[in-house]
Amino acid sequence: MKRPQITKVAAPLLALALACSTAACTGPASTPQAGAKAEPTFSGPWAEDFRRSYDQARENGNTFAQDVLRDERITEAEATEVASRYQSCMADAGFVYDYVYPDGSAQMQAGDMGDAEQQRFNEQDIICSKESGQFFITHLYNALTQDPDGELRNRTAEEVRQDLAECLKRKDAVGPEFTADDVPLVDADGEEYLQFSQQFNPGGKYYSEQNYESWIQCNDDPRK
Repeated sequence: MKRPQITKVAAPLLALALACSTAACTGPASTPQAGAKAEPTFSGPWAEDFRRSYDQARENGNTFAQDVLRDERITEAEATEVASRYQSCMADAGFVYDYVYPDGSAQMQAGDMGDAEQQRFNEQDIICSKESGQFFITHLYNALTQDPDGELRNRTAEEVRQDLAECLKRKDAVGPEFTADDVPLVDADGEEYLQFSQQFNPGGKYYSEQNYESWIQCNDDPRK
């Protein structure tokens, strides 16, 4: 019998637009300490998202993520380094991935997880996402690749949620009763949305291989 796969998707484009519709998008002001690097100034369609991610990385003490975000560009090499750090962190906790790609997609042959082990996996996923920098970087890397001019970014929170709900229903990933209200607004840490996205992973309410792919596609570009 083929063992089930555990798959992972980084916090998607949708989470960015939802997060930046709230006051949480504006990070706290800071004053550089003596000898510290000057705080970066961000501009362009994704400036608010870079500022929010940079501030969150700083608050979590992740200097690696701060250095990646500082120049308001994320190279493939940097995204690959993030993926490698995430994979190593999860392996240290006993969850060995077959691969983790720069866009955050990943696969592991996990066998049958009990409820307690599934919970431990979900908790470790959040821990390693932050420690590796994936939580702060990968969603922006994907956003800049998919929508460099911010066309999809510059929607209201309700437009974003409606687009996702309609896309998921169009692809039969959810039932006809599913509405935009079922999509959570992103809280200050983004964890509520991350937990919601796990419903499309193995063991989740909406999981199937096809629904998992639909979830990725609808987050990448709900117009398709």
